[in-house]
Amino acid sequence: MTLLRPPRPNRTVTARIEVCGRLAGHPVLRVTPAGTAVLSLSVDCGANAGEMLLPVVITGQAAREMGSRLRLGAAVRASGSLQPTLARARAGSFNPTVPGVEVVADEVTLAEAPG
Repeated sequence: MTLLRPPRPNRTVTARIEVCGRLAGHPVLRVTPAGTAVLSLSVDCGANAGEMLLPVVITGQAAREMGSRLRLGAAVRASGSLQPTLARARAGSFNPTVPGVEVVADEVTLAEAPG
């Protein structure tokens, strides 16, 4: 008689997120030494300007395509996963690194202007 074990749950947990807002800074398109395009955005998705800024990163061909189409203040929608980050703290800070989050986007599109 063989005992069947229940399948193990997937230990990888990903927080999915969809962000809608306006670009708070100019998009930055760079290319890694391996040739991968990386587009970095800052999306203002708070009720008031500057209230909630979320960094968004998208890679690959989508980064190249959106990099030329996005402008400061454009309404965008980004969907992807929420990833933890560590940033350097300001000089004189007690903790040398500051935890944060960024959206690693699967898709970034131009959106209708909110409200």
